[in-house]
Amino acid sequence: MIEKLGLAEVYVFDTSKTTKKELTGIIDWCDTVITQSPAGVQSVAMVLGYQERGKVVVIDYDDLIYSCSPFNPGYKTLGIKEVKTIEKDGTENWIWKDNTMGFSIKDNLLRFRSHFDLLRTTDGITVTTPYLRDAYLSYLPECEDKMFVIPNSIDFDLFKPFPKKQNKRIRIGWIASASHFNEIWIVKEIFDKLYKKYGEEIIFVQLGDVGDLKKAFTPSQMEYHQFVDLGVYPLKFASLNFDIGICPIFDDEFNRNKSQLKWSEYGALKIPSVCSDLPPYSCVADGKTGYLAKTLDEWVEKLSLLIENEKLRREIGENAFQENYEKFNLEKNAKLWVETYENCHQRIMAGQPF
Repeated sequence: MIEKLGLAEVYVFDTSKTTKKELTGIIDWCDTVITQSPAGVQSVAMVLGYQERGKVVVIDYDDLIYSCSPFNPGYKTLGIKEVKTIEKDGTENWIWKDNTMGFSIKDNLLRFRSHFDLLRTTDGITVTTPYLRDAYLSYLPECEDKMFVIPNSIDFDLFKPFPKKQNKRIRIGWIASASHFNEIWIVKEIFDKLYKKYGEEIIFVQLGDVGDLKKAFTPSQMEYHQFVDLGVYPLKFASLNFDIGICPIFDDEFNRNKSQLKWSEYGALKIPSVCSDLPPYSCVADGKTGYLAKTLDEWVEKLSLLIENEKLRREIGENAFQENYEKFNLEKNAKLWVETYENCHQRIMAGQPF
């Protein structure tokens, strides 16, 4: 979007698919290097290498990466404690055991400790919410002057709603990756109550790769779609023709540091949604641009309002669209990235001329 609007020259590349010669040419060409979610000693070396070549380096995070749940696949390289479950009969089941199946506490601790060196070393840090900024600053308050909040935003040229068609059953959708394993039980309990209340009037539609979720529902209750390539994801999302979306998240530190992005994606497609009443969705105006729910009963109550009232679904969906178009529109917000990069560049160049 920055390039499309003519705000700066941009070159996007993947280090794993770029030759050393190509990478050298790219780095020589640019003024500022942006890298997403770096971690580990190699990342510290990478930042120092770019800086030695006279480049300003900005790193970006959308998660508090070292607080993920043991049920998140990322725990394999981010977790620093062994994890096991204990059955009622006392049987122990290891989820993560040191030096087993590629899980190494020693390696992960080294990666964790080097993360602080990385944050101290880089010239700028961008995060997606004030809550996430505060979380990182609680570890490293000295990084305050170089940490900036830029909200996750939507490209409305990509996220376009299809003409709405009438569904035979109310389609309640959930977009979720394998990192949402903890939410399976929340979703199962919600739909157990909804199916008792509405039966075949509704159907649960899931796009993603949440492990074993299909086992919790009968084929007539659930329609499952696998994730698709990012390039066609908005089109696939719109094609599912959701009547209602859900954004359930388990209340833990990792999820509290997430952003509003899923609500924004629903909103861009004019899909009304019900979200967990937690910090990522504090931007949702309850009853106007979506609904917020804390308890199981609240989830069922607010989903029922949308299930039973087509006019309300249209109103909430339109309100969510307008709110996101104003506040989380990538075309409007692209300048925030450029301003941040310029700020970092000017500050570093003024204080540390190369």
